[in-house]
Amino acid sequence: MNDLTGFQRDLLYVIAGADQPSGQDVKDEVERYYESEINHGRLYPNLDTLVNKEFVEKGQLDRRTNYYDITDAGEDVIQERREWEHQYIDM
Repeated sequence: MNDLTGFQRDLLYVIAGADQPSGQDVKDEVERYYESEINHGRLYPNLDTLVNKEFVEKGQLDRRTNYYDITDAGEDVIQERREWEHQYIDM
């Protein structure tokens, strides 16, 4: 996960915690966390990066709406990150 930005990591966590969210669902959740508006020019290229790295799969809900789903590789990278964090922060 060391080659992901913090924003990409946050997107990955949101997708992992939802059931095939749309891009808009992901955007809404990240905006709540960041407490600011996330524009499409930032969101969708970063989602595409996660798809290209095969951490997320993109599917089509209808002609205008895509959904995103975590892959096994995406789950693995989250687990690796959590293990790395755990060595520094024991909660």
